[in-house]
Amino acid sequence: MADVKGTEMAVKEERVPVQEQKTRPVVVTPPVDIYELEDGVVLFADMPGVPKDKIDVEVDKNVLTIRGEIGQVVPKDITPLYVEFNGKAYERAFTLGPDVDVSKIEASMNAGVLKIFLPKSEEVKPKKIEVKVE
Repeated sequence: MADVKGTEMAVKEERVPVQEQKTRPVVVTPPVDIYELEDGVVLFADMPGVPKDKIDVEVDKNVLTIRGEIGQVVPKDITPLYVEFNGKAYERAFTLGPDVDVSKIEASMNAGVLKIFLPKSEEVKPKKIEVKVE
């Protein structure tokens, strides 16, 4: 048996040249609460750090997509010592059923919470039938 004590091994490090790559920003899925009301559905998406002008809500082929770009959290002249949240954008999509009236969807933003109201179409709303006396 050979004595391997005191034998040093040289580790060869290969350096791969860094190529510039266009990468997408880190995308975070926002947590969402959904409530059904009599006349529609309300969706609340937590999107802290997103200014109103950086929010995009769209419906295409019955898919509701919400996107938001996070604004500058730390001033440019400050280097943080520790960062837990490194997301740069939020994105989430929902497939809508045929009972949503897409033309009447409303969205608003308050304190980092995006609220989207998805109204039910007139055909699926409950209707009160008046009973007549004969």
